[in-house]
Amino acid sequence: MKREVTVGAFVLLGLALTAGTIYTIGQERRVFASRVEFVATFPDVQGLKPGAPVRLSGVDIGTVKAVSHGPNPNDDKLYVRVDIVKEEASRIRQDSVAKVANKGMLGDKMLEVTPGTPGKPALAPGATITSEEPTDYANLLSRVGEMAKKTEAVVENLQKTTATFADDQTRKDMQDGLHSITIVMNNLATGKGYAGKLISDPNEAEKISQTFAKLDGTIGRLNHTLEGMNTIVERVNKGPGFAHDIVYDTQGTKALASIGGAAEEAAVSLRGIRDGNGLAKTMLYGGPGQEKIGQNLEAMSADMRVIMANVRAGKGTIGALLVDPSIYEDMKSVLGNVQRNDVLRALVRYSIKQDEKKPGVTVTDGKAETPSAAK
Repeated sequence: MKREVTVGAFVLLGLALTAGTIYTIGQERRVFASRVEFVATFPDVQGLKPGAPVRLSGVDIGTVKAVSHGPNPNDDKLYVRVDIVKEEASRIRQDSVAKVANKGMLGDKMLEVTPGTPGKPALAPGATITSEEPTDYANLLSRVGEMAKKTEAVVENLQKTTATFADDQTRKDMQDGLHSITIVMNNLATGKGYAGKLISDPNEAEKISQTFAKLDGTIGRLNHTLEGMNTIVERVNKGPGFAHDIVYDTQGTKALASIGGAAEEAAVSLRGIRDGNGLAKTMLYGGPGQEKIGQNLEAMSADMRVIMANVRAGKGTIGALLVDPSIYEDMKSVLGNVQRNDVLRALVRYSIKQDEKKPGVTVTDGKAETPSAAK
């Protein structure tokens, strides 16, 4: 009896431990939680199997229930049915996306679901979750193939480039070019030539600075000129002035009329000279008497030369006044004596008064008469 009780106690204890273990594992994996089913479709699941975990933001929220084709033979899509814990189902929203991902380094697959945008309505139970096409090894191999093709093209271009460099003439040209560059750099370093002086000679730098200073001064004067032009334009715009009247026609019509009248008078005068027989036409256009006029002008010019020569030589009264200093002294003494002589000054005043009393002239009926004659 005692042995049976002991065996029964051990059996009950084992059953209790087993039940506790099962319950603990079930709670951890949410085996006993209520679940909601969703569907996702993929062209290729990359080996995803039933029982694979479903994760949302890194947390397991369910398992893959089944992976199968649809009932329609023409439908090549794979339907993945998943069981999601009811408490987490509300986090799957209408813009959530499901994709097949690697579970580890061994190649196991799982299903990842993005939570979607907060605030958007949750996806109804049984609805289809938007899926993202997986990046499989075939796509990876195709990309590797494309990279290999590009690498092959790069290598081919390198071969062509190296073949060009292998040419003797190309190498010689490159050597000559490098030699020329070396000479130029040496000249720059030693200060030879204008470029070398420009780099190493402070006087050249000072000249350039002075040039820029002069350029600044020129620009300043140009700005001053532009300001003056702006002032003139502003004056023309606001007035007053002839230009303002011409542009804005305040008094411009009268001014233009005056100019037109003057131009008309000048045209009439020129026409009279051209059509007349006067001295001006003879001088400008030639004609009878032109030779005589020219001779008279030559004679007048010769007389003027003789007169000016006599004046410079001191001949005559004007020449003596200009050349002889004694006459100047005599006139100075006479004028000085006049200023000092009261009698002479009285005579000068008397003469001036007599000149002021000269009889005037009046005009009557087109004839000039003195006051005595009019009486």
